[in-house]
Amino acid sequence: MYRMLFLLTLTIFSFYSCDVAVSGSGGGGGGVGVVERELPSTNNDSYTPGTGYNLIWSDEFNDNAIDLSKWSYETKATGWSQSWNNELQNYTDNGTGGPNAFITNGMLVIKAIKVNNSNTYDSYTSARMVTKGKFSFQYGKIAARIALPYGKGIWPAFWMLGNNYTWPASGEIDIMEQLGHESNKVYGTVHWDDGGHKYYGTNTLISNPLEFHIYEAEWTSNQIKIGVDGNFYFTFDITGATKTEFHQPYYILLNLAVGGNWPGYPDATTVFPQYMFVDWVRVYQK
Repeated sequence: MYRMLFLLTLTIFSFYSCDVAVSGSGGGGGGVGVVERELPSTNNDSYTPGTGYNLIWSDEFNDNAIDLSKWSYETKATGWSQSWNNELQNYTDNGTGGPNAFITNGMLVIKAIKVNNSNTYDSYTSARMVTKGKFSFQYGKIAARIALPYGKGIWPAFWMLGNNYTWPASGEIDIMEQLGHESNKVYGTVHWDDGGHKYYGTNTLISNPLEFHIYEAEWTSNQIKIGVDGNFYFTFDITGATKTEFHQPYYILLNLAVGGNWPGYPDATTVFPQYMFVDWVRVYQK
């Protein structure tokens, strides 16, 4: 077992030691973003949403910069609070610490950057991209093709919140969360209010988390299903008077957090910068 763990560690180290510099453009200023590692391959994409579903919204990230008619940078100035989860990163609009979100090679890159060694709030910058006020939907199927980061204290997420944000009464659907110290495990979770915060979640294992996988949720008036690569490992009944949060429009979020109550905090083994790559995001309805 110890030999297997050593070989896995060596494999991950070898993959990331072959860094290349690839440039890309953001949509909020702050210069040109650079990816200092080998990009994941976007080949072998054969996703289909299933019978009867029609595409109503998407971003394929094929433009030269982030489409700000679809996305906004959520920062402290626009509503995010570090106190929510005791995270360490400062979410930027690409004006601080170098570009934290940009487009390169037909994919969105969210980049977590270490800016000092104190391992406290403002020691890292990253980005939180949202469609709030620009796109939301109620019921359908949502999918994103994402390659994940790794490392202690790293916390990427693809998720949704209700438009009328008063958490947890607004509801929350977490389509993909990962704790970087267990990079081959992803979580699906829902949150709601029923006389206080309630939640239900489970997880599944994936192979090669540093490569692209398709994370998706199918949301009807009766249930929410969450899956990866066509394997729906999570089902939650949303009928009944205590689940009204899940019957309203939701908007989309993509972010890469550093530290927090759940993932813990970076340590000496955590490598920076870290990257979350998004090949596309698509929403379908019947």
